[in-house]
Formats: sequence, C-alpha cells, structure tokens
Amino acid sequence: MNYESYQAKQVTLQHIAGTMPVVDIGNATVKIGQWLIHLRFCSDNQRAPGKYKFNINPNTLRSDYELWICGRPQHYYFMPVSLMKEFYHHPEPYVDSYHPNIHIVSVDYEQHKVTYARGGTSTNLIQYLCTVLPI
Repeated sequence: MNYESYQAKQVTLQHIAGTMPVVDIGNATVKIGQWLIHLRFCSDNQRAPGKYKFNINPNTLRSDYELWICGRPQHYYFMPVSLMKEFYHHPEPYVDSYHPNIHIVSVDYEQHKVTYARGGTSTNLIQYLCTVLPI
C-alpha cells in the first residue's frame, strides 16, 4: 500500500468512526464498534478525471459496510453491504476476466453514479456520499 492510499484510508476511517477506535482485522477490513467495514481506495486517473474502478469480492460481502474512497479522503461513499450484494448478484455483472468471483464496478464521482452490470445498469450513490456511522 502506498502512502497516499494509507493516509486517505486513515483520515476517512477516523471521520467515519468519530471517537470509536478503528481496529484493522486484515483483508482490507476494519472493525469500528460492532461493524465490519471493507475498504478500497482508488487513485485519481488523469486520463479519466472523476472516474474510479472498484471491485466487489467475497471479502466485501462478509462485511457490514463498504467504503470506496475516490482519490482523496473527502471524496468517499460509505454504503451498507446489502447494496454490494445487489450489485454482486445481478444476473449480468461485470466480471473480472482473471477472477470470476470478483465483479468490477465503475464510479463516476461527478455524477455520483456507479455502473455495475451489462447494459449500463447503474445506481445513484448521492445518499452514501460522506456518511458516517451509524447509517
């Protein structure tokens, strides 16, 4: 993990946790209070500003919440895992070509939209923008 990613994750997790401690339990997962949070960071892409790629995998589905950090700590979505399960179990998800149990999603931060299945199936994420525990 590079310093940019590490720092963004730490700042964002402290914002979400408030005064509760953040405990790293491995596999990109932390525990805050009673909740398990799976987290991902995606760096800015100069060729596609505001666009980010994340994946949903079995570790994601074992958590209570999913955290996607889009380039910087103040640009994140904090979502219940029920939403991730909806994306993951769609009949036509975008599947990673090397790992069939990993599904790919594309986030457009400027429009607060995630596209997760064939045909451009998408969902608006604005209600999850910069939320904190409990949501």
